[in-house]
Amino acid sequence: MTLETSDSNQMDFQNWRKKALFLAKRGNLESELLLVAHIDRFDETISNEEKAHFELLLSENDQNLLCWLMKFNPKAPDETVIIPDEYQVLIDQIRANYLK
Repeated sequence: MTLETSDSNQMDFQNWRKKALFLAKRGNLESELLLVAHIDRFDETISNEEKAHFELLLSENDQNLLCWLMKFNPKAPDETVIIPDEYQVLIDQIRANYLK
């Protein structure tokens, strides 16, 4: 890898990170705190697949995201929150990163 390629990868990562931080701005502080903490653990080695998967999660609506991240639904506190299979591992990683 040349220095030019390395600089390009760094710039691509920084641009993606800025976009992800912008998309992590939510209507509730709880979700935003967890998402930003997770974004902060990424570096240039993040794969394009991981980036796309994270962006897909960020495209979900605020209420679903809050319930999945908190594993609690204030509108139905006695019900178990079901996290979609495609997000289960990612949600667990986000929670583990924040709660460590």
